[in-house]
Amino acid sequence: MNPSKISTHPDFGVNLFGYLTSNLGLGVAARNTAHMLLTNGIPSRFIDVNPGGGMQGKDSTFAEKIAADRRVEPYVVNLFHINPDQMLYLLNPFKNTVALSGRINACVPFWELPRLPDAWVKPLAAMDVVFAPTHFVEAAVRDSLPDANVIHYPQAVHVPGDITPDRAAFNLPDDALIFVMSFDMRSDIERKNPWAAIEAFLQAFPEREDVRLVIKASNVETIRGLERNVTHLREVAADPRIIVLDRPMNYREVLTLYASSDVLVSLHRSEGLGLNLLEAMALGKPVIATAWSGNMDFMTAENSCPVSFKLIDVVSSTQPIYSKGISGKQQWADPSVDEAAAWMRRLAESSELRASLGHKAATDARALTACYDSGNAIVSALETLKPDTVTAAHMTDFRRAYFRNEGKRIARAIVHRIRTRLGVPS
Repeated sequence: MNPSKISTHPDFGVNLFGYLTSNLGLGVAARNTAHMLLTNGIPSRFIDVNPGGGMQGKDSTFAEKIAADRRVEPYVVNLFHINPDQMLYLLNPFKNTVALSGRINACVPFWELPRLPDAWVKPLAAMDVVFAPTHFVEAAVRDSLPDANVIHYPQAVHVPGDITPDRAAFNLPDDALIFVMSFDMRSDIERKNPWAAIEAFLQAFPEREDVRLVIKASNVETIRGLERNVTHLREVAADPRIIVLDRPMNYREVLTLYASSDVLVSLHRSEGLGLNLLEAMALGKPVIATAWSGNMDFMTAENSCPVSFKLIDVVSSTQPIYSKGISGKQQWADPSVDEAAAWMRRLAESSELRASLGHKAATDARALTACYDSGNAIVSALETLKPDTVTAAHMTDFRRAYFRNEGKRIARAIVHRIRTRLGVPS
């Protein structure tokens, strides 16, 4: 497409850039926004971004719409449902992946630490608006960019209504009480902290035989070397009552695993959102989780089991962006294993407590999703935004620097893959 053929006075609507066919949390969030835009009749063009690692093409929810519309960003709003450092790699001046003239640029960043990494600051400063998915992310953006136009964009989930338990699909016993812990291996195993879930489970049930802890590790196959973390996980989880699942699963299979379980456990150190917690709640499952960061937007003492914590210095394993060299010295949560174990015992001993918490969780999740689907959070903001020549100029500067940025990205990716392969901490 010749840039001169792209309208500089586009109609109102949204060009949505996201991992729309990929099986990862950011992909689910982008699909939720796509669903909201369509529900509210907002003219939309969907652009499927490839996250790499063979993850693209795993979800077909919007595949037909993506394939049917090949126009180059016909609408006034460019909504980047990918993190700002990744947005820069869409600006290839020879491919016209993104039309900039006369556009409003917006981003929905997901971040897990109290302060933004330096690499995010300039790209977010070039946005006309930042839609923060949680108050935790909002605080991080405002801390680094006090003058930015930041709008809270509370998230939701769209769990299919036909998801039902199927323990046989995962070789789980029908007569056991099952706790499940799920995480994406690419999201840093130290942040997701399965070690604390294992320790709490063993402390809670030193001898009880009718309990299980299922640990689902996703996207292990996407980077060579991540399987080393699974090996270590299996060594720590040597108790026969602990089951580690690392085979690839699509979104419906993961939701079915949650539906087949009794309680979801997430003793994470930090979450930008905590999507899997919200998914389990929507399925009517009680959730035991660290009472810090993004998940506290939707978790309360009435609908879940919050676990207290102390703050400790960040030490990451598989995510270089959390390192001191990139994000500076920061802190995240160290949840109380004793408290988590006590919650496990209470829930195991009381089906009534599990049922009441699960019912409240599902009710609150439905209310949150209904509010989200109404579009109240961002539709009115999108309709009132106007293109800004200053931010447009910043975006154009990023396009000019595309090849330099791409070179840095490739170099970082090579170093990260070598470190992962060798098992060297980031």
